[in-house]
Amino acid sequence: MTTASMSTAPGQLAAQPDPAPRRPTARRLSALVVAAQLALLLTACSEPEEKRSFTPPPDLCGTPVPTASLDAVLPKSGKTLETRAQSREVGRTHCEVVVDDTLALSAFSEWKKGDSLTKVAHSNPFVDLDEHTSEDGTYVWSNRGGVRLVSCPVAEKKHPERDLFIRVLIYDKKFSDADAAKKLLLAYAKSVADSVDCKAAA
Repeated sequence: MTTASMSTAPGQLAAQPDPAPRRPTARRLSALVVAAQLALLLTACSEPEEKRSFTPPPDLCGTPVPTASLDAVLPKSGKTLETRAQSREVGRTHCEVVVDDTLALSAFSEWKKGDSLTKVAHSNPFVDLDEHTSEDGTYVWSNRGGVRLVSCPVAEKKHPERDLFIRVLIYDKKFSDADAAKKLLLAYAKSVADSVDCKAAA
């Protein structure tokens, strides 16, 4: 018998073994890492943010302020809100806004004798309130509060040689919005100055 030849016919290429699998290049690995990070970021962004369960009040311990002005400086999350004030008398007010048992905001009206606006601003232990000064020199403010000197003719008769200052303090160290702080300061100060205690007939 004739043994079949195992040689390759002319013009026919011999079968080649499968090449070794390619290893991922550095560029490909980098792309995979970026894709994984993006997936994690998108997942985090899709998680619902914690929301407020409280409603911002229309006043600060009885002194009306626009809800929008107060809303802009309060924490973005929280379950409960309460306001506390031992006195609501003009010149002796210290209104505290507490969110979830944490002090979020304080609003003061207080009489000072011989103190300048700058000195009153520097009396605040946690906030530097003289970053910005108004053109008329009646108030200063920063990204976490402010101080304003206001006129209160009626009450001034009981407090001769004293000036009435309004202060607002925002305690959240992460808060940084000078415009919002300024709007609340001016709104609160105007409400105090327009109150019966300041403008009623003597």
